[in-house]
Amino acid sequence: MKLNNLLPVYFSKNLLKNLIFCLFASGFFIFLIDLIELSRRITKSNNSDFLLALELALLKLPGMIMEIFPFIVLFASLSTFFYFAKRSELIVARASGVSIWHLLIPGVSLILIIGFFTVILIQPLIATSSYKFKELEAKTIRGQTSLITITENGLWLKDSDTNDNAYRIINSLGFDRNAKYLENVIFFNHSESGQLISRYDAEKVFLKPNYWELENIWIYKNIEETEFLKKIEIRTDLTAEQIQENFAPPETISFWNLPEFIKIAENAGFAATKHKTEFQSLLALPFFLSSMLIIAAPFSVRFIRSESINNLILSGIMSGLILYTFSNVIYAFGASGNIGPILSAWSPPILAILLGISAIIYIEEG
Repeated sequence: MKLNNLLPVYFSKNLLKNLIFCLFASGFFIFLIDLIELSRRITKSNNSDFLLALELALLKLPGMIMEIFPFIVLFASLSTFFYFAKRSELIVARASGVSIWHLLIPGVSLILIIGFFTVILIQPLIATSSYKFKELEAKTIRGQTSLITITENGLWLKDSDTNDNAYRIINSLGFDRNAKYLENVIFFNHSESGQLISRYDAEKVFLKPNYWELENIWIYKNIEETEFLKKIEIRTDLTAEQIQENFAPPETISFWNLPEFIKIAENAGFAATKHKTEFQSLLALPFFLSSMLIIAAPFSVRFIRSESINNLILSGIMSGLILYTFSNVIYAFGASGNIGPILSAWSPPILAILLGISAIIYIEEG
């Protein structure tokens, strides 16, 4: 095999090896920190079940690794370049006529493949693990019977009546997914024009197939007209699964289910901005991971020409940290609706790739 073909393969193998090492090392430390923190929280809630803390830490671990995965790629890239520089292999490669691009392109291809594999196959498993963690944490540590809590005032639903184009705004303190009922519920019934017609205050509302079943209801039509009923039924097209999905955190929904969730949420009257941003971020994840490798590459060229390797490594880490922080800030703007989800998700990797390539060209040609 020619040198021009051998070195890229050699580089990619070392990159993959360092990536696996950084992944397991990071996972080990994250697991220990979470185990200690969760044990403290469980003890504080008058419970001392170590097995529960262990289970929670294991369920939380995949989501945390997914969160810091860009940093793992950055550390693996820098360590690979440092290994090459320390053994003078970069110098030999450059002297043999192999440019940094011959090493970078296979490395980027490898990271892209890993990124797509993570989004398509691994993320759905991580979403399931994250959901189970949040559900178990809510029940065992925070003492909540339901995960669905949007604000301090509870959750809000919009339910349309297709028969007369009327609609109702429903407020509840929580939704029990297993028993399929809302508790301490208020129905604000509106006409098609938006005028408030009546208000129903119910102790419990059960979600049956195609209708709500209200129990112990006070009906207010105006100040003077009030009525109490033991039970009434109201037609609805909502299902328990739709309500659960509408208020599930974005990270607990599979990549494959996010588009359907967004459609359901918007049909129910919700913008689903956070979930749109999450979906676009998952699409952009392989390119964001690749940008970490490209950001590390300019510093590797400097390894050859500088004796301050430690300073260059620190500079590479700081550059990755700035990019990571920038992406989180932009994501927050996108999730809050201040900027579009596409711009929020795709601007950090595109900007990082362009800056990294520009820096490589400048240093390489210089």
